[in-house]
Amino acid sequence: MNLESKVRGLTLGAQVLPLHKVASSDLGALAPLVGVWENIQIPGSEAPSGWNTISVPGQDTGFVFEVIPYTETLTFNPVVVQAGNRGPVVKGQQVEQLIFGLLYEQQIVSACETSFCNDRGFPKGSTIHVETGLFLNIGQPNGGYTIARMSTIPHGNSLLALGSSFDAENPGTSFFDPASSIPTMLNGGPITQLGYSDPIIGNPQFAEFNQVNPNAFLQSTLESLVGSTGGVTNMTVIEMSTSTPDANGGILNIPFIQTNVNATKMDATFWIEDITDSNGNADQILQYSQTINLVFPATGSAQPINWPHVTVNTMRKRPETEMQFKSLDENEAFDPTAGLTPSEI
Repeated sequence: MNLESKVRGLTLGAQVLPLHKVASSDLGALAPLVGVWENIQIPGSEAPSGWNTISVPGQDTGFVFEVIPYTETLTFNPVVVQAGNRGPVVKGQQVEQLIFGLLYEQQIVSACETSFCNDRGFPKGSTIHVETGLFLNIGQPNGGYTIARMSTIPHGNSLLALGSSFDAENPGTSFFDPASSIPTMLNGGPITQLGYSDPIIGNPQFAEFNQVNPNAFLQSTLESLVGSTGGVTNMTVIEMSTSTPDANGGILNIPFIQTNVNATKMDATFWIEDITDSNGNADQILQYSQTINLVFPATGSAQPINWPHVTVNTMRKRPETEMQFKSLDENEAFDPTAGLTPSEI
């Protein structure tokens, strides 16, 4: 263990840390997430900021395409977990890795009031998704990955996604790559069967929402928030995926899911944005886009198809849940060698 770790009483076992032992640097890009996030109110619109698109097996057309507006509570618990891993001994020194992370809980509730939503079983006010897990800030060495997400979903799935983060200043508002709801072949190629994209492209379920490219709604929401003269001043981007050819990320499913609607891959991006509006008011928002690949053949067909399940939202933190981190060197009388024997210094 290094000197700072010894001084702070950190171990290579897993533990929950008291706040006085936590600095924002421990959590890295995850530090701004601490708190409770909820849907924002889009200026000039009554549309929810959260949207879900998913295709599921159906009878008449082989599949049913569902678009569900939603509200969400996303909590990153101010209980910080810390763990350590021991590696090999190299040149007389044991390679060690410290990990810090946040427990999180996600609850998504339908905001849909259409007869279609009622008939499909997700009327307004019904819970449509619950998820718990950990976001981890991973110390090196770790193959270039600095972020990990470990999630459990009560459908019978668990996942490990790996990724990294970066910062950007004044990125504008058009930094969102497209997120397609259009099905593809397993190799990513276009569908050869006729009509598979028609309910998605040719039948918009909500006029205010781009169900073909849900990320377009993220951009229009951001533009509504910043107005004509505001903008994004600083941004932290967290990217993660279960598809990691040089590591062991992935999704595990119970047998029913594996056999019938197999969840094979997840890609997610979180944008933590410091913004100003046209009046100069400052705010911080969280936007995310997540795509999960679901593989199943349309009813009556034996051809497995990749059906993207896309969720997007724009959120604001409850002010009273903001967590203030203490600087570890704020005490001028701090003695980094206090309590250590000469052999430990």
